[in-house]
Amino acid sequence: MLVKYYKILLFLAFLGSGLSAWTQNKSFNIEFTNNKIETNSKGVIDAYVKITNISSESIEGVFDAHSSHEAIYLSLKKSKNITIPAHDSIFIPIKAIVATTAKAGNQSTIEAVFTIFETKETKSVFLPVYIRERKLVKVMLLETNLIYERIGDSLAIPIRVSNEGNTAQKVTILARYPDFITRNAIENTDINIQAFTDTIIVLKKIVNKTLLNQEDITINITALYSNGDIINNGTVRASPIRQDRRYVSPYNPDYNLTFNQTNQVTASIQHNSDNTNAYFIYANAQAEINDGILQANVDVNWWENSDQVFLRNTWLSYKEKNYGATIGNVSKFFDLNLIGRGAEGFFKPNEKSTIEAGAIDKTYNLIDDSSLSFGKSAWAMYTHNNGWMQKKGYENTIIYDDDTYSGTKNYLASSRFSLYTSENFNLRAGGAISNLTSEIETGSKIGGAGEVQFNGKLKNLFYSSSNYLSSGYFSGMRKGVINLNERVNLPVGKFNLWGVYNYLSAKPESFANQFTSTHFSTARYDAGISRRFSSLILSLSPYYYTESRKEQLLSTTNPQGYSMKAARMTLGLTYYNTPTKQNVSLSFEGGQFTANTMDKKEFHFKTNFIYSWKILNLLAFYQYNNFYLGEIIANSQLGIQKVYTNLTISPTLQQKFFNDKLTINLGMVYSKNSMINESLQVNGRLDYDISKDFSLFVYNYYSDFSTSINTLNTIQLGLTKRFNPIKIDKTRSELEVYVYYETGDKNKTTAKNTPATNQLVLIDGKAFRTDNKGILKYRSLPAGSYSIKPVNTNEWYANAVKATINTDTKIVIGLNKTASIKGSLSYIATDKSFDIAKKKGGLPIIAIDDSGNVFTTKTDENGNFVLYVPKGSYTVSLEKTGVSEYVEVENNNQLINAAPDDIKEVKFTLAIKEKRVETRKFSSSGFKKQ
Repeated sequence: MLVKYYKILLFLAFLGSGLSAWTQNKSFNIEFTNNKIETNSKGVIDAYVKITNISSESIEGVFDAHSSHEAIYLSLKKSKNITIPAHDSIFIPIKAIVATTAKAGNQSTIEAVFTIFETKETKSVFLPVYIRERKLVKVMLLETNLIYERIGDSLAIPIRVSNEGNTAQKVTILARYPDFITRNAIENTDINIQAFTDTIIVLKKIVNKTLLNQEDITINITALYSNGDIINNGTVRASPIRQDRRYVSPYNPDYNLTFNQTNQVTASIQHNSDNTNAYFIYANAQAEINDGILQANVDVNWWENSDQVFLRNTWLSYKEKNYGATIGNVSKFFDLNLIGRGAEGFFKPNEKSTIEAGAIDKTYNLIDDSSLSFGKSAWAMYTHNNGWMQKKGYENTIIYDDDTYSGTKNYLASSRFSLYTSENFNLRAGGAISNLTSEIETGSKIGGAGEVQFNGKLKNLFYSSSNYLSSGYFSGMRKGVINLNERVNLPVGKFNLWGVYNYLSAKPESFANQFTSTHFSTARYDAGISRRFSSLILSLSPYYYTESRKEQLLSTTNPQGYSMKAARMTLGLTYYNTPTKQNVSLSFEGGQFTANTMDKKEFHFKTNFIYSWKILNLLAFYQYNNFYLGEIIANSQLGIQKVYTNLTISPTLQQKFFNDKLTINLGMVYSKNSMINESLQVNGRLDYDISKDFSLFVYNYYSDFSTSINTLNTIQLGLTKRFNPIKIDKTRSELEVYVYYETGDKNKTTAKNTPATNQLVLIDGKAFRTDNKGILKYRSLPAGSYSIKPVNTNEWYANAVKATINTDTKIVIGLNKTASIKGSLSYIATDKSFDIAKKKGGLPIIAIDDSGNVFTTKTDENGNFVLYVPKGSYTVSLEKTGVSEYVEVENNNQLINAAPDDIKEVKFTLAIKEKRVETRKFSSSGFKKQ
């Protein structure tokens, strides 16, 4: 029995000691108020530690905090004694500075420790600190105006690349040169730059004879990250040094594009497979005469077999800002398309209004006999604010058309207005009325048309609507038309949803002597979704399609009605890879359809494949069964009973050779379908640049249809000569600049001025060198404002001069001897100062004189600098933008009197701020300072 009681007492004693130990270990809790901190290693991070006294007695202890990595600097350097009342809590703030050199990927921890004095009970908690990647590469063009003087000089472009981010980066520098400088117009340079470092790269080109003869060139510089994101763009201008030069138009890098530039002549001969020849001359010219532009275009060809000359697209025009006119072949596209020979002109009574008018004889050949004309047309138009597509714009048009081909006369007037324009909604509307008369029938037919367009967005929903309606006897091309186009689009993240409705119906009316167009209507109802996966886009769109048509076959006397209904699905895939220059597009469209000429539903599909890679482009298309009523009707007329199929394959190639002087284009189209069986078309063109402005081309076209016994084969040989832009301006002026050294007091008559020979001067970026008299000349300058800036040295200086030139002008610039300002900077700190990186190099220094002129430089890696400035009083400052926010510049903005031969020294002291730690007590009223 005693043994039993002894065991019970022993168990209770053990339980009591365990409870005592448990209560001792559970006398307080310690935790961070957040689970982790993520930062991009910039600035100060804040954290709070909560210590809770869960015992019934007050506890006293010591609090301390530590960092596991040198990249995290804690402001708390000494332990802190803390008293916490029973059942109370205290919050302790911890501030930490992330070093600017902290690299991405560092996983540091902040440890918080609290120890009770009496029991020595200790607990600690850890707060993870993750350094996120920060991409921050800066690229600066150190020189944007380059000069060169002779063959063999080096055209050097210095570029500073600074990586202020926390990860190593691969940077690509793309330089686009004019094609006469380098074989490849674009050259790339790759550099790997570590975090928190910078480097200077220099792109170099040797000056050759062609470059020396250029007046001015532009080099485009683009910097990219490795993923293709653009860092920045910039341009560098380079020009040769001259003592005397004439102003010429800037170089146009696209000047060699055939049929895309003015001032060129192309002559060619074409030999056809029937052993006949055709001769072609194409020429255009543009001359700027004072404030006007004179343009001319000639397109003439002669066909040997018919002895016919065709003169089309030939015209002469003159335009100034407020008026202009064109005579020759004229084309205007309104509700009626008007093409013929005649004249047109415009006049602008004010900035917002334009009046246009014109008249033509409707023949395509400028030299045709008048008996070959299809009639005459005239029009007038008034436009306000550039027309109805612009805010508060509108346009009014009247047209007269006498058409001898159809034997009708048309009178048409229309107006279109921009009714409302805002950021989220645009509304436009228009209307037209016409009168139509016939040479055979009496009476006239009144017609009309109206249209409404609106588009906008509602939050993330985009919508657009375009609607047109016209009567059957309307004089415009769209007679008896109802055309509705509605679309809504909703982007949701990487998804894009849309719905589309299209309806088109045409029921034109005509006089008895006119050709009656087919009556038809189509309707389509679409819904779709697409998703982007990096470089891949997938789309899926089911839709329903209906079509009806009245057509009179060759074997029938009355029109027959046809109809079709189809339910289809479209699946699309697009992939693009910019680094490899590959693009792929694949679409599949198919479903079931019925027609009133069929007994049951049938399946049809078509697929389209497009692939491009560098020199290759490939298009492939295949269709199985009919997709439209036109195909069904055509098969019926030809008596084809089998299922309609169509296969088309079309590859094209383009490649350049011999430093891009030779360009070869090859193309082929192979087609096989149920109607014409097989066809093959091959074409090729060779262009060779004999010189910068003279080229030769050869073109060949071959065509073979299985349904024809004859093949078509033509070859064309031609020459193209290009000319410089033509500028005739009587207001051109001559600028003469005299540069001299001011060696005495310019206010005294005894002052002596010495010519500054061989002095470099930049005029709007173009480089000049003065002759032995200190003079340079810039001739044939158009009126305008020009900046004239001597290139300063360490000994002589002059401010840039702004000059307005509208007559012959002479300018005198005196060079003043410079004064020197030298300086340095140093840091001071205490044991309580923030532990920061003491940056000395690359800090900006500015000096401002009494007139507000600014001179700048930067410190070297040791914190030293030197400034060369003209004589005068200056305020010299260290720019705070380059200094840490934990630094105060104690003696900034120093006043200096600078004079030649007297070196002034400036010293800046950078005091690092001290840290401050606060402990806050938690109570019902919030945090209280301890």
